[in-house]
Amino acid sequence: MAAPGSPFQLTIATEPLSAEDVLAIAAGATVRLGAAARARLAVSRAVLLEAVEKGAAVYGATRRLGAGADDEVDDQARFQLQVIRNHAGAIGDPVEPLIVRAAIAVRVAQFALGGSGVRPEVADALIGLLTAGVVPFVPDRGSVGMADLALNAAVAQVLIGEGAVIDGDGEVRSGAEALADAGLVPLELETHEALSLLNTNTFTLGSAVLAEPRLDELGAVADRAFALSLEAAGAHRPSGDLGPYSSTVFDDVEGGGAWRSALTVRELLQGSFLHDDADRRTQDELSFRCAPQVHGALAERTEDLAVAVDDALVVRAENPLVDVETRSVVPNGNFASPDLVLGLESVRLALAHVGRLATRRTAVLSALARPLRAEGRAGIPGLLAYTGAERLNDLRRLAAPVSLDDVVLSEVEDYATWGWTAARSTHDAIDAASDLLAIEALHAVSLLRAADVRLGDGTAPLVAALGGVLERGGGAGELVRGASEVLAGD
Repeated sequence: MAAPGSPFQLTIATEPLSAEDVLAIAAGATVRLGAAARARLAVSRAVLLEAVEKGAAVYGATRRLGAGADDEVDDQARFQLQVIRNHAGAIGDPVEPLIVRAAIAVRVAQFALGGSGVRPEVADALIGLLTAGVVPFVPDRGSVGMADLALNAAVAQVLIGEGAVIDGDGEVRSGAEALADAGLVPLELETHEALSLLNTNTFTLGSAVLAEPRLDELGAVADRAFALSLEAAGAHRPSGDLGPYSSTVFDDVEGGGAWRSALTVRELLQGSFLHDDADRRTQDELSFRCAPQVHGALAERTEDLAVAVDDALVVRAENPLVDVETRSVVPNGNFASPDLVLGLESVRLALAHVGRLATRRTAVLSALARPLRAEGRAGIPGLLAYTGAERLNDLRRLAAPVSLDDVVLSEVEDYATWGWTAARSTHDAIDAASDLLAIEALHAVSLLRAADVRLGDGTAPLVAALGGVLERGGGAGELVRGASEVLAGD
């Protein structure tokens, strides 16, 4: 793992980075390449050059790429530039700077594992971008997930003094200008280094790392929104039996995601009027009773994704793989990362289930709020529920698997995981689910502000903060954003 040189500096050694290290670098921690990593890179480079000098057929070094993998490279310097420029085919909106920095951090750490055969200077060049805060403009469309080739090429272009960067204010300017302003010198690529900068799923992995804390936060938000809905419904009808969330129900799965969700709900509702003796309906809707089970499923899929991320950070993802121990150069498919992609697919499906329940509970609350709307006391637009319906439609669409699509590219590349699409869709799904939970919470607080009931120890501060959002007013977008921030504890 990375050893902390200071509170804001990480030293990349020969062990894999942790997800926490990648998050720290993405957020602005500085990086240095440790002596051990530098030495391993030098040995890896020597192994690659030995193979080249012996006349071995090395993909991306002595041989060309894709369908031309059996064709010899005749002009090494020209070929390196050609590889970068030929692969710079991405289009679209800029990838978020946090993801770009995470991707660069991942690539430097992968280099340090010794499988790439690049010089230490290549890792230094990437670290230079991180240190200077230079963020390449990386278009977000162009990867099929069998290495994020086109996205990585956008980063490599900046390294060689081409391409574009995006400043903190969103301004786009040339890579050459950005390097000069930062006191950085364009990198002159040598044998095999162009392919090594491209041939790995750094953006997919970096994006997955950044999705983990967002998913953890969303799980907590889901429990908070649900607890508010329980109180809101119970304040306006004879419902809210807490039996479905009791420890007795979850004894069989103690410690699991459902158990943790039910425990959180009980803690939020400690002291609530729902604990008082009262005549309550026999059973509430399934969207209430099954919430811990559904929220728990999301938590456990998130844990599975975290394991897949940790595993992917350990892998030497290069093709071909330069192996220092056996001093060999081996073709392989380590760049595919199907386990990581399937983890991303699973969490999106779980998010859709969470969103379905939130939407159904919102419908219940909206019906209970009909008198408030008639009197003009609801405090929220009645058609927020319609917006929620559209966001649920988005969430269902995003839950569909993307990794099963078939494609044949460059004649020989006949399998793709669509990892970057899966990662990008996962962040979009988190956004949609967050909106749905905020809409649910706004409906709940609208009802609770119109009722004289004793709130739970955990829900009372949420209602107060959400009430502040309503009092500030603004459009529906401001209300949803404000509610999202309150639920997340921001």
